[in-house]
Order: sequence, then C-alpha cells, then structure tokens
Amino acid sequence: MDSNKKPKGKLSVGSEVLQSLFENGKSPLSEQFMRWKLWAKWEEVVGSTIAKNAEPVGFQRGVLYVWVRNSTWMQQMIFMKDHIRDTINQKFEKNFVKYIKFTLDRREVPNSDQEGFREMIQKIAPEGDDD
Repeated sequence: MDSNKKPKGKLSVGSEVLQSLFENGKSPLSEQFMRWKLWAKWEEVVGSTIAKNAEPVGFQRGVLYVWVRNSTWMQQMIFMKDHIRDTINQKFEKNFVKYIKFTLDRREVPNSDQEGFREMIQKIAPEGDDD
C-alpha cells in the first residue's frame, strides 16, 4: 500500500457509493442530486463573471431557471443560452438541461424541494470534510 495515501474512512466510501447511485439516473433522487451538484459547481461551469450576475434558482422537468441581475445581463445570457446548456450537459449528464429560462424575479420560479435535499446531502457528506 502506498504510504502517502490516506486510507478512506467508511463515510468517504459511503459518500462515493451514494454519489454513484444518484448520478446513474436510476434513483428517484438522481435529478435532485444533479441539481444540487450544478448549484455547487455553478461558478466552475459558467465562470466567475457570469456567476456574479446570474445564478440557478430552479429546475423542473429539464428546464433550468436562472435569475439574472438586470436586463443588460438578461440580454447577454440569452445570447449565451445554448452554450451554457451544452456546457452543463457535457459536464453533468447528456440532456440533463433541455432548456434555460432566465428571470429577473425569483418569485416566477416554480417551487421545488431542493433546499431540503441540499441540507440532507450536506449532513451526509459535508464539503471539504475528507476525514
């Protein structure tokens, strides 16, 4: 065994098993997990400039709802919509996002239960906790 490698704890292995189950698309929680993962990696996916001016706020049946800071950014995001969708689908799962809707009003976004899912995942596998 490589002496530089730290042995994995039961929680790390369990987290990896859960992640693979959620990502395979067969679990009823797969879509929620992929949403959570997209939210967590949003800046990595779209870049810091876009992430400061637009953020994902909802996901329902393949439609990603993105809040945009102002109408100027709304116009810019509309031009980049297909590229952003393609990048997300390339990094996560083919056809995960079928369409992107932009909004200036967060209240227009359909309500989903992703906050509860995010809290559940955070309890199971807190970010940055590799012990």
